[in-house]
Amino acid sequence: MQPDILLFLSDQHAAGYTGYEGGLPDTPNLDRLTEEGTYFSAHYTACPMCVPARMSFLSGRLASRVGVTSNAHTLSECTPTFLFPLVEAGYETVLIGRMHFLGKDLRHGFTKRVGEDITQSCWSIPRSDLLKERGELFPTFSSGGSLSVVGGGESPVIYYDRTIVKQALDYLSRPHDKPQFIVVGTFGPHSPYVADPALYEKYKRRGVMPRYFGETTDEIDENPWIKAHQKEVSREQAANACAAYCALTEQTDSYVGQVRSAFASYAKKAGHRAIFGYTSDHGDTCGERGIYGKQTFFENSVRVPLVFAGDGIPEGKRVEIPTSIMDLGPTICQWAGTSYTGQFVDGQSFACLLTDTQDDDLAKRPVLSEYLDSIGGGDGGWEKPAGSVTKKREPLKLSYGIMVRMDCWKFIRYHHCKDVLFNLKDDPEERCNVIWQYPEIARQLGQIAHRAGDPEEIEQEHLDRLQMVRWLRAYEASAGFEDRERWKDNPPTARGRLTTR
Repeated sequence: MQPDILLFLSDQHAAGYTGYEGGLPDTPNLDRLTEEGTYFSAHYTACPMCVPARMSFLSGRLASRVGVTSNAHTLSECTPTFLFPLVEAGYETVLIGRMHFLGKDLRHGFTKRVGEDITQSCWSIPRSDLLKERGELFPTFSSGGSLSVVGGGESPVIYYDRTIVKQALDYLSRPHDKPQFIVVGTFGPHSPYVADPALYEKYKRRGVMPRYFGETTDEIDENPWIKAHQKEVSREQAANACAAYCALTEQTDSYVGQVRSAFASYAKKAGHRAIFGYTSDHGDTCGERGIYGKQTFFENSVRVPLVFAGDGIPEGKRVEIPTSIMDLGPTICQWAGTSYTGQFVDGQSFACLLTDTQDDDLAKRPVLSEYLDSIGGGDGGWEKPAGSVTKKREPLKLSYGIMVRMDCWKFIRYHHCKDVLFNLKDDPEERCNVIWQYPEIARQLGQIAHRAGDPEEIEQEHLDRLQMVRWLRAYEASAGFEDRERWKDNPPTARGRLTTR
């Protein structure tokens, strides 16, 4: 019998911010999930940025290979996703909540959608609408403005996630004819760093702080792309943001518990086998070394939680072999009795890692993550109102970055910058570049990075897509655009008014 499969996909949850890893927030439901299932301790996003990561998840390919190197891009309608073989195998593929699709094709293999997304579904960013709906919290959704409002209170994220979870519970309370593959997508614990006041105060009292506050390393100081992500913040600002992030993470954990319970009841009533999983699209460095949000290859930016439990999933097992978000589709398809493989798929099923079978290919396989960093060139479409005063824009500069994780090694390369090599077994805090001590390892991993893609070609293709996005926005301005699947119900009380700071 084909199992029902539900994957809870949050946004911006770093693997280190979990109770089962000894992190700062309380996550009792995820802790229980790891006890009753299998936990992957070295699971990585394919890109530390929302849309590229999510499109890599669906397609099973590196984002640069499917033309998605920023949040202003999306999959081509003809790009395969792992949802299509699931549909062919008889599954209802259901999206409840967030996936960050853009354009006219808002499904990419999902046969049913429940609820809306919190981000726009069109190419033209509805700035005036978002300003009205989000108020002072408008800039806090990006890494750059994430610290402008921090504290305890109401926010769009709190209301959106509550709505999506309620819709998920409602969907699971009703019978459905086909075997189900369901993605429940929330926006938390993504910024804004505004959380339930009681939870926020709980972590304020604990005095939580990001690791390495006020510290930096030579690897950051020598790399202008990473250096540009650092912020100078006071100890109080850092503590408040960390408390809010922990509170948002605990809130997400409670939603995981609610959805898992409802899914178990649904499968039991239906008499079906069931598999429940939890992961996130990328992490959040949350103030470590002065960096907030994602967009780097530090562990809390690229390493995300992954836990599965249910029929056929071993209890209390920990998998330390590195895996990728691109592996999820092939794995889920194998569990469903079909496959998602071929030259168009970079990911690989890790189902064998849940058994006692040793797979040397997976153990020795490199796991890749990439990010196209930029400085200058405007605001990515978040234009200021006509007539407003703006600073002169700097010319756009790009640097393609890639991370190779294999065994205990993490290799990082930015175009035109010095390479970095960390030994995560001896140096899990990523403080010491050992590239000179291990030149052969660096050479081997550097070759893998080189084969993954040509930086100059990827950067040029990104520039070409920037022009295409401009054309798409001009087209929408002429033909009219539909922002039909964006959630717009944020109440006036959740626009920046805080209960506590």
